[in-house]
Amino acid sequence: MDLLKLIILLISLSGLTSCVTYHPKFLNDDTPKKPLTALDKDILIQRAAALHQSRLPPLQLDFTKPLTARELAVIAVLVNPDLKALRAKEGVAHAQVFDAGLLPDPQFNWSFDHPLHQTSPPTNPLTNAFNLGLSWDIGALVTRSTKLKIATLHCQQTHYDVAWQEWLLANQAELLAIRTYFLQQQVYLTRQATTDARLFLQATERSLQKHDVKIDEYGLRQTAYLDLQDQLQTLQRTLEKTKLQLNQVLGLYPAEKIRMNIHPMIVPHLNADELYDEASEARLDLIALQVGYASQEAEIYQAVLGQFPHFNLGISRARDPGDVNTIGSILSFDIPLFNRNRGNIAIAYATREQLYQEYNARLHQTRADIAALVADLNQIRKAEKILKRELPGVRNTERIMRQGLKKGNITQITYQDVRSSLFNKELKLLMLKQDAAEQMIALQIALGKLIE
Repeated sequence: MDLLKLIILLISLSGLTSCVTYHPKFLNDDTPKKPLTALDKDILIQRAAALHQSRLPPLQLDFTKPLTARELAVIAVLVNPDLKALRAKEGVAHAQVFDAGLLPDPQFNWSFDHPLHQTSPPTNPLTNAFNLGLSWDIGALVTRSTKLKIATLHCQQTHYDVAWQEWLLANQAELLAIRTYFLQQQVYLTRQATTDARLFLQATERSLQKHDVKIDEYGLRQTAYLDLQDQLQTLQRTLEKTKLQLNQVLGLYPAEKIRMNIHPMIVPHLNADELYDEASEARLDLIALQVGYASQEAEIYQAVLGQFPHFNLGISRARDPGDVNTIGSILSFDIPLFNRNRGNIAIAYATREQLYQEYNARLHQTRADIAALVADLNQIRKAEKILKRELPGVRNTERIMRQGLKKGNITQITYQDVRSSLFNKELKLLMLKQDAAEQMIALQIALGKLIE
């Protein structure tokens, strides 16, 4: 019974080792329901200063001052609920690495047989029979290093995937902040134009009552005012929607007010080919695909190893009913005759080809996106240059016409036409600047790193 003693000793020792205990965690409604409280702000200041994100440098937050678009981007990375859920995947990936590095436990088997009756002479009485066995999956040792490599690479890929999502969300926060900034300016400009149009309409109405103007002129003033009013309402609705989206990204209450100090990026000279070369090395999603491809190479190697026999080795101790005691060894393995793991090998190779094509497609899409953004930014810059060249003349004409209107040298409808032209050009310039700023954020996303 030496083997039995050994088995009992092993089981006792395993029981003495530290075991994981179960701790329930219930779903509840006690999730944070407050926006950035004083305590939260202190924590955010500390976390922002110690930020470890490969594409966002740490910075010093100062909540006593209006926040910049970059500061809002960092806050979004730190507090966004969706990112917190994504980061939990990294914990799962680390647990998988831990699991892949564990050795398999030995297997114990025991059987017992009690004879019911004896047909042989009683001179050789029968006894209770038993069979003890202890075996270990030595085949798992062969694939352990490969499994650990696969799990480690998968963990790295998960890390880069999460970092890429952080990068996307940070840029989304910056984009929404810049959009809010320009929409506020457009709302202010349109509100001024609407007020002017309302005053002109009221003046035209008084002139109409005195029969100094015709009804068609009043109709034109009324149409102009109503159109501006509709335009103002549309801009205000878009602005409110953008603010709500920004608060959602930042994990704030919908009605929370944010003080912002926005300075849009200046559009530098851009070369699409040079930017693509930078993007192919900087983009975290491309790095994640590269790591995923390396992981799949290891998957293929593991699948190829699976076509060979899988061994289990052990020892046994037995006694038969005739009281014959034996001790022996156990060797078991599968015979690669029909399956030979050919299905898993085929799947592994096909998956590698899929990842190969996905990586090439992502590179192609990156090149196309960068080229399109650079071309669009160049067109925006040209249009903005032309508009800036035209605006001083239109502003000067509007000033002269306004003076002429006060002196009674020109009609209101003539001045209003010039005033409307100036408003349209100023609004168009703001919209071009907004387009340029948003396209720069899109280019920053496509590039995979900050554009300073």
